[in-house]
Amino acid sequence: MIGLTPESVEFRGAGVSVWISASAVSAMLAASVQAGCRETGGILIGRYGAEGWMADVIEATPKPKGSRASWFWFQRSNTGLAEILEQRWKDGFHYLGEWHFHPRGASTPSGSDERAMWKISADEAYRCPTPILVILGGKPKSEWSLSATLFRGGQVLRLDRHKKDEGGLRLVGQDGTRIR
Repeated sequence: MIGLTPESVEFRGAGVSVWISASAVSAMLAASVQAGCRETGGILIGRYGAEGWMADVIEATPKPKGSRASWFWFQRSNTGLAEILEQRWKDGFHYLGEWHFHPRGASTPSGSDERAMWKISADEAYRCPTPILVILGGKPKSEWSLSATLFRGGQVLRLDRHKKDEGGLRLVGQDGTRIR
């Protein structure tokens, strides 16, 4: 996916569907522009679908205060996230995983990205045994791409971007999630 105008995007594979709202994509792009040549990231918030394994990402938070970063690594702080997640929980949304930015790089997960996600999947505090990792790579002002990877049952599932049907419409509810 290359371009300047963010829109919702869906990734699929192995019976899994991950949909990312246009507002979440916009938030990732804005945070990445602000970060410049440093990595940045945050958490993904949304809900799971009733049929099969589906997830709707409706929000991508900016980096929390206290996060640390350089050109080739990012360490997210937990500052303020408990409060955000508590409020989203009241609205029916959950922690779904993480996102981060690879400046001028590929949108594929590194070995350290994968190790961090396995730690999250095993940590009871996250309550997320199957986390999603979204990576934005490239130049957020001009040419960028997204990837989505799911960590489930000891497997790393790299999902493929689903192409929209020509002329097809996606209906989105007031809360930002897609209407199936």
